[in-house]
Amino acid sequence: MRRTLFFLCLALFSSLAACAGAQRHARTPDALSLGGDLANRFVPAGARSSLVARIHLGTAATDPSVHPPINLALVVDTSGSMEGRAMDDARAASLVLLDALRDGDRLAVVTFDSRSEVIFPSAELDAAHRADARRRIGAMRARGTTDMANGLRLGVEQVAAHLNTAGINRVVLLGDGVPNEAAGIEAMATSAGQHGITITAMGLGLEYNETLMGAVAQRSGGHFHYIEDSAAVATAFRTEVLRMERVVARNAVVTLNPGPDVQIEAVVGHEATRTTTGVQVSLGEITEGATRDLIVRLSVPSHRAGSPVELIDARLAWNDPASPSVRYERDVFLGAHATSDTAEIEGGRSAEVEAVAAQVTLAVGTVAAIRDARNGNVEQAGAQLDQLLDSAREVAQTRTSAAYHRQVSNVSSLRRALASGSRPSTASPSRSADAPAASAPPTQAAVNSAHDEALSVIDGY
Repeated sequence: MRRTLFFLCLALFSSLAACAGAQRHARTPDALSLGGDLANRFVPAGARSSLVARIHLGTAATDPSVHPPINLALVVDTSGSMEGRAMDDARAASLVLLDALRDGDRLAVVTFDSRSEVIFPSAELDAAHRADARRRIGAMRARGTTDMANGLRLGVEQVAAHLNTAGINRVVLLGDGVPNEAAGIEAMATSAGQHGITITAMGLGLEYNETLMGAVAQRSGGHFHYIEDSAAVATAFRTEVLRMERVVARNAVVTLNPGPDVQIEAVVGHEATRTTTGVQVSLGEITEGATRDLIVRLSVPSHRAGSPVELIDARLAWNDPASPSVRYERDVFLGAHATSDTAEIEGGRSAEVEAVAAQVTLAVGTVAAIRDARNGNVEQAGAQLDQLLDSAREVAQTRTSAAYHRQVSNVSSLRRALASGSRPSTASPSRSADAPAASAPPTQAAVNSAHDEALSVIDGY
């Protein structure tokens, strides 16, 4: 019943579309760019074939004086595993985030341990509210278990109650453990994203559920960050506020419509919603400086040699962050030619597109293997990683990208960790207040590092 009420409240708040806060300057229609290229500009004549397309999103520099109003809920894990330095650092970081927000921005603070509580209800910041928030943040204490589901629900409700269609509506979730009950959390994140509320999920230390928190960020159109040491939380919070101020697009959607008899087999690493003519991929918010590459696998019908092949139309649409009624669009068309000449096919290859496709494919496989291992299927995860690494090492022989070699190295470390008979942690034990991060199990460190890098490749940050 509570979950039903949560979704009904979200729908109600979204329909009200309250434009609280001062209107701030709009972005320009040039904030985003759209391009596309192919792994090969030729396809084999006389037979159906497969082809990879890359749809590339870029951002332009924007006016630094533009600051969309922020409507933020900070949701902090205060369970027993946060006792000691982690809790001290979380309090200090929360104050850093408070100080980074501007007067007129909204902030709510929620804690979750054995139960969840709104310790500072959403308010427009001014001197009096800042003093109250500082006092309540300073009183946060670590205790109990990990009621993340209700903590996240309360955070989303606080943002939804003051939804600002002319600003940034965001939940920042900091967690260091495995939730008491994970059921419904991913669906909650999906619903939040559909109603214009993105979630930044920050996994702290080595005991959090990386696949769950990564999914929360992705499903809401937000981002995931791995923070190994609690001393770095303050920097992560400060950086997150800067990113919110530099959002150049909201509700970004890429629509892909294939040519005659061309089939879209997958948009690698992204959930694609089928339409009557093709598919749509929701990307949520885009921040200045970010780039996004969508790797699209196509099945191409047979054509006679010399024939042009209409492959795909891509359209990017997004809302101006500060002017929600303004929606911009960009279009790109990709086509190839059929040939029977093997030399043309070899010469038509794009090393750049192949490299990006290899990175994304390895990243997606890594996340899937980690999820399998966390679910207890360690043997299956290991076999999957073996296949990935065989292909990746073959690709690495012709790739000079330092990023790709680092990615392969991280996945190799992950494979060795799983070979030791271990698997990602499924419990959230208390840790010593003075225990340094370096004393944590190397298996989990390898898991977290590989997972964090994989998501950064998939989501382009």
